Amino acid sequence: MSLFKLNTVSYVFYFQIITSAFVGSILLATGSIDYHPMVQGISYGTKISAWAWVMYSMLTLPLAMLFLNYIFRFQPKAAFNDYLNKPFDFQSNDFLNKMILSGMVLFAILILWYIFHYTNRIPIITLLTENNPEQAGIDRVDSKRSFSGLDYIKNLGGVVLVPTLAYFSYIFMVKKKNFFYVICFLFLFFISTVLLIYDIQKAPVAFFLFGFLILHTFLFGGVSAKKFLIFTGLGIGLLLLGYQYTSNVNAFDQFTRFNSAFYGRIFISGYLGFPLSLELFPEIIKQPTYQIGLPGFILNFLNLENTESARLLMAHINPEGYEKGSANLVSSYFLGEAYANYGYIGLLIAPLIVGFVVQSVHIFLLKRPKDPLLLAFYASITVKWLLGAGFVSFLYLKIIFFPLVLYFLVKIIINTLKHFSKETAT
Repeated sequence: MSLFKLNTVSYVFYFQIITSAFVGSILLATGSIDYHPMVQGISYGTKISAWAWVMYSMLTLPLAMLFLNYIFRFQPKAAFNDYLNKPFDFQSNDFLNKMILSGMVLFAILILWYIFHYTNRIPIITLLTENNPEQAGIDRVDSKRSFSGLDYIKNLGGVVLVPTLAYFSYIFMVKKKNFFYVICFLFLFFISTVLLIYDIQKAPVAFFLFGFLILHTFLFGGVSAKKFLIFTGLGIGLLLLGYQYTSNVNAFDQFTRFNSAFYGRIFISGYLGFPLSLELFPEIIKQPTYQIGLPGFILNFLNLENTESARLLMAHINPEGYEKGSANLVSSYFLGEAYANYGYIGLLIAPLIVGFVVQSVHIFLLKRPKDPLLLAFYASITVKWLLGAGFVSFLYLKIIFFPLVLYFLVKIIINTLKHFSKETAT
C-alpha cells in the first residue's frame, strides 16, 4: 500500500485510519491535544479503552479484506498493477464525448442554481459579505434543516454527482489533450468547489482534491513525491484558510501550535465521538439508536425516533448551541456509532463490515474495463470513505448504494446517446 499509488484501500488506511483513529487515539490517551472542553471531559479509562478498540479495528478490518480476497480468489496486488497498465476504454467518438461533457456542464449549472435558489441564506455569502462567522455557522445548520428543495437533488446531485463529473472531465482533459475538455473541466471543477464550500464546510473540498491524486495514479501509474506534497500542502492550506475565516483564528498560530484546533480537526475531530460514546452511552444518554438507518416508512410505522447518536452527543454536550442551530453533531470514528447503536456487539462486528464494503468496491473496479466514468465514481466514493462519519452508512450500504445507482443511470444515458448517434449515422 504505497502513498504514491493511492487506491481506495490505501486511501482509507493512510488518510482515515492512521490520521483519525491511530494517531488520534494516541494523542487523546496521552493528553497531547486537550484544547477542547469535550476532550477534557473524557475520563482516562475511557481514552485507553477507546485506544484498545481502535487497535482491534486496525487488526480486524484488513483481515476482513483478506478474507474477501480469499473468497473471490482475488490477487489484489497483481490485479491492481494489471489495471494500471490497461488502456482507457473511451468507447464513444470525439463529437459524442464533447456533447456528453457539454450536457454535464449544463447539468452542473442547473444543480448549482437549484441549491442556491432553495436555500434561504447561503452561509459562504453571509461570511463574505457580513464577516460574521457565528451567523454563517447558524446559516450552515439552517441550510441543512430548512432547505426547501428536494434533499436528494442537493445531496446526490450536488455533493456526489457534480464532483464526480469533474473527475470524469479531468480524465478526458488529461488523455485527450484538447482545449474543449480543458474548458469543461474548469467549469465543472469551479462549480464542484462552490457546491462543496457554500455551507462553509472545510474538509470536503480538501477531500475533493485528494480524488485527483487517486485519478493521477490510474492515469500515470503513480504520483511523484513532489506532486503528493503539493496536493497535501494545498489541502492543508485550504483547511487553515477555512479556519481563519470561519473561526476568527490566526492561521499561522494554528499551524505552528500543535495543541490547536487545526491539529485537533485533523487528528481528533473525526475520532472524538467514539470515546464520548463510550463515556455517555447508554448510562447517561439513554435514548436508543439501534433503529437509525432503517427506511423512514418503517420508523414512522413503528413510531421510532430518528435522531442519530452524533446529534444526541451534541445535544448533551452543547444543548444551547444545538438548540440555537450553531452546533449540529459530533463526528465519530465508525466504532462510536456502532457502540451507541448496537453496544459491544457493534464494536466486534463493525470493522469486519467496513472492511468487506471497502474491499468489495476495490475488487469491483479492478475486475472491469478501465472506463473513465466508473473510475470517476471510484475516486468519488473513495474520498467519501469517512470513517469519522459513522457506521450506519456502511452497514446499510448507503455509502455505495446511491453512487452506484447514479453511475448506472449516467451510464444508461450515455449508452442511449451512443445508440441514438449510431442510428442517426446510419
